[in-house]
Amino acid sequence: MTTRSFKPDPRYLIKLVIGIAVAGVLAVGGTIGLALLIPDREGTILFGLFALAEMVVWILALVLAGPYYSSLKYEVQDDEVIVDVGIITHSVKHVPYRTVTNITVKRDIVDRWFFGLGSLHIQTAGMSGQSGAEEKLVGLTNVQDVYEMVVTELRRFRGSMAPTGAEVGPEAAGASTETLTAILGELKAIRQGLEKDSV
Repeated sequence: MTTRSFKPDPRYLIKLVIGIAVAGVLAVGGTIGLALLIPDREGTILFGLFALAEMVVWILALVLAGPYYSSLKYEVQDDEVIVDVGIITHSVKHVPYRTVTNITVKRDIVDRWFFGLGSLHIQTAGMSGQSGAEEKLVGLTNVQDVYEMVVTELRRFRGSMAPTGAEVGPEAAGASTETLTAILGELKAIRQGLEKDSV
């Protein structure tokens, strides 16, 4: 069994920290702005408490960004993709090739222009009809290479699952021909019966 392991690029950590910082500034700044607009003292105190709670969550998210980034690990194997992630709740997600329905490379404008990153989204039969992907491999600088690697393994896996001509014995081929001949005879009889009824 061949296993290729890799991790997100360190630029993904920078993207995480910047995203958390911007979201925190907007949330806390917006709450403080609303507190200043409210003329009564109770409303100002309430919004001040909200802003304080947002700052605690913001700081906690900034502190946990590093360990979260360190926990990300991806493996591409012969029969599945494995995503290992989590600090508080650790999860190891196995995505078997037999369930994969779609693989997509996503690179938004921030990823392309500022970080040179991309993500690989793997959708499975269990997620069909839903908007999200079953699993995402994020923070990849070589996302196209990883895509090709997964697609190659997926094709190899599916190719090994398909029956070949050598696997079908002569008796099975004969049974198929006999069955088709019997079905054809039945269809002819049905057609003849319908033609008699219509006359």
